[in-house]
Formats: sequence, C-alpha cells, structure tokens
Amino acid sequence: MRKSSKPTYELVRKWIKRGDGQGEGRAYRPFFHVRDVPSLGRSTMVHGLKTNRTHHYLSDIEFYHHICAEFCPDVVDIREQYALLPWEETQTIATQFGIIHPRYPGTQVPIVMTSDIVLTTTKNTLVVFCIKPSAVVDAASPSPRMLEKLSIEKEFWRRRGIAWTISTERRISLVRARNLTNLRISMVSRELDWLNGFIAEFVALFPLFWGPHKNLDQILADVGKELDLPVKECFCIFGRAVWLRLLTIDLEVPIDHFSPVRLIQS
Repeated sequence: MRKSSKPTYELVRKWIKRGDGQGEGRAYRPFFHVRDVPSLGRSTMVHGLKTNRTHHYLSDIEFYHHICAEFCPDVVDIREQYALLPWEETQTIATQFGIIHPRYPGTQVPIVMTSDIVLTTTKNTLVVFCIKPSAVVDAASPSPRMLEKLSIEKEFWRRRGIAWTISTERRISLVRARNLTNLRISMVSRELDWLNGFIAEFVALFPLFWGPHKNLDQILADVGKELDLPVKECFCIFGRAVWLRLLTIDLEVPIDHFSPVRLIQS
C-alpha cells in the first residue's frame, strides 16, 4: 500500500513500529518504495545480488551508486532510504540549530528523515551517501532550505562517528556504472545458471582469442566454438565472469558487442 502523503503522528509511529527504514541484509525494509514518492528521472526496483532483496531507488543517480557499491568487494550490505531514528533526534537537532524541522506537506507532522544509501563494509563500518544531482549541489545559490536539511542529516551521523558524504553523478564513473548494469543482466538470469559450469574454461580461453582490434562478438564466437556454445550464451558467461571478478576488463570504456574490449591481464 502506498504511504500517505499527509500522515498523522499515529500513522508515522505505525510505520516505524513496522520496521520501515530499519533492519539489515535481506530483512531490511526501505522507508520509501518507488510508489511512495515522485522520482527524479527513472525510479528503479532491482533485486540485490548481495542482499537478495528488492531495492528501491528514486533516481538514476541513486541506482548507479547502488551498481558501483554492489560491484565493490569491500561492501557487504546496501541499505537505501534509511530512516534516521529515533524520530525525535532529528527534531532535537533542528531545534538546537534553530531550524524548522521538515514536515509532511499540509501537516504539522515532522517527517522521518532518511539517508539515500548506507553501506556496510567488510570491516563492519558504515559509509553514508546523500545523493544529489551535481546541478543542485553546484548551483551558484544553493537552496537555503536544502542546506538546512542537509545540516540536520550530517549532524545525525556526526554524533555517531560515521562518515557522511554528499555524492553526485560526478563521484562515480557513469561509463563504468552503465557497463556493469548491462553485464549485470547475466547475473540475475537464473535460467542460465547451467552455464556456470563453463565459466572456468571460458576465463582460460578468453585471453587466447582476445585481440586489441577484435570486437567482443568476434571473441565470443571464437570462444563459443571451443565450448560448443552460441554467442548469446557466451555473452552471459562473459558478464558473470566480469561481475565475479574472474575476468578483468577495462570498465571505463563503453562495452558493446561490436567494439573491441580492453582486457587487463595480470
């Protein structure tokens, strides 16, 4: 059910009690789902490779941050639309800063503030991203109200000794993110799991047939002849090998079927 845009105190407490914006791993519940709020660009629902749950992103920039975090071996959990709880704490911070706490439109009810993405690392530390378009962050005259809201969020995490960063599409490589997105399809195609038995041999053969001027499909066709597999299945194996870090490709160059790929050999 879609969240009410004009909730009562009682309803907000119900959301919190239900566990919205709380939890870890597969049990985590984003505070907002894509159906709850207007998105900036394309809202996206994506099944997490690390969390085995559905993630909800409200903009392309958030989604691409997720993709890059998912590929990072140091990240073990990704939580989006993370609630800053207890609810009363951000209200207290606002009062201490002399700021009017954000409210749900048309009400006097303080909103539950959230952080866009919270990452858990292999060292069990948290890294928090507030994700904004660069046009908003780099504006000659940033919105004073936006800066007030950010100051509340920043202070919430400062009190916990946790790294908090404003991030834009400039912080990540969009070419890398798009390449990983295109190759990621192979990781979620469960009906093609039978191809996993070919990955080791594929990884061994790929460098033998790779050439700086051969396009990807030509390489896959040559490898496919050795494995007795069509190009389509070989592309799936290629994507899995890249995502599993068994095959190192330069992801800063756009990857497509009819262009050469840059193989990074150890």
